Amino acid sequence: MALAGNGVFLSAVDDGTADGEQLLDRALALTRELRKRRLRHERATAPLAGAPQRPDIYWDHAPSGRYPIIAFRSVPCDKYVLGFCGPCSYSARAHPAGLTREAQYASLPRQLEWLLERFDDLFVAEASGRLPGYRLRSAPRRPWYMLQLAGESSFFRDAEVPPIQRKMILERLLTFQEERGVNLHLMLECRAEHILNVERSGELRDLAPLLRSLDAVINVGFEAENDFLRNVGFAKDLPRTSFIKAMKVAQVYGLDPGVFVFAGATFLTVAEILEQTTNSLMFLEKLGLFANVMVPNLQAYTLPDLLHEVGLYRLPEPYFLLDLADRLLAFRPVRSRPVTPFDWFLGGLESDPRPRCNLLTNPHRQTTDAVTEAIHACIIDLVRNQDDVAYRARAARLRAAPDHAFHEHDLRRRDARPWCRRLQEQLDVAAGFVENYYGRLRAAGQ
Repeated sequence: MALAGNGVFLSAVDDGTADGEQLLDRALALTRELRKRRLRHERATAPLAGAPQRPDIYWDHAPSGRYPIIAFRSVPCDKYVLGFCGPCSYSARAHPAGLTREAQYASLPRQLEWLLERFDDLFVAEASGRLPGYRLRSAPRRPWYMLQLAGESSFFRDAEVPPIQRKMILERLLTFQEERGVNLHLMLECRAEHILNVERSGELRDLAPLLRSLDAVINVGFEAENDFLRNVGFAKDLPRTSFIKAMKVAQVYGLDPGVFVFAGATFLTVAEILEQTTNSLMFLEKLGLFANVMVPNLQAYTLPDLLHEVGLYRLPEPYFLLDLADRLLAFRPVRSRPVTPFDWFLGGLESDPRPRCNLLTNPHRQTTDAVTEAIHACIIDLVRNQDDVAYRARAARLRAAPDHAFHEHDLRRRDARPWCRRLQEQLDVAAGFVENYYGRLRAAGQ
């Protein structure tokens, strides 16, 4: 049994294989090298000569339509550079050489103005501005629009968005909200440790009036309730105790925290992924937290993509999405001060940086195109309308199709090896395949 320096439990099973700490070190080293190559590729194909003039925009679905996820370009995420947080690719982009931190911070107001100047295109054209049951604290007749803000990883990380810029961004959004006559539902993506930092410093208390006026909530990565899966499989570097403490702080401030759960790991069977997702949802339900369940995709220059290329990892069939939706419909947290009138998101179907493939576009899936498209439409309609009766009827028809047998076959697959042995064997193969993998990416123009 191994302990990391922060006291995070790492080892799943002591069976004579490398323990969790050794596996984590190997995975971090390999991921760091892959990310260096990714950044080298980004600098060559999308160079940035000066200070960023605009943020990156990603998209996801909600009951009102699509909403933008805004990633301010700033100082790279420290965890990304070190190889942590496997599912995240926010910092997988070029950064200008020779630009001081002060110059990068000075670009944040311009990035925000770029966003607000395009409000009609990025918000009004993509969402209805309506959501029945939404309990806004003021001006309930105004249209409302969701937006999610992050830095390179965390809005509350000082090295990415310093306190002065944080306050400026929130004040500008509040001013814009009043000028435009809309309500903004602001989701701030951050890390648990940074919530604790701004609470200790008193900054969170000082920002509380602004946050309330913007109906702000926070979104925090947790990935998995299982400690080995979270801190070795996903390299999250997040003790359970720190996460729980941060969530309690957020609840006290009325920030109605949403928590990312990642429904996938390269060394788990499909049945195990569903079991672990269920366990994670049960854990969040007990804590009274909103759930953001993310599905896997394959990003270039990542360990999952490398393992997929070598044949050691296969994405689930699209029917997997229906099984996740079933679990989310059974998810009933009692949130202490809910801001959003529903309890979950199911995301990652459309993501940026654009993946090489996802569950729907996977060239190795056995589910036919027609059934895949029908599953996708079923899930999007559920997310948009929250109509569980209509969803269950459509899901039953889809499961009656012959293609469901492919997913059933995946669900029956078992693996008696301990998780740590499976991961060790994947890392052994991956270490010898790296140069071949780079060659394949170059041949594909990536």
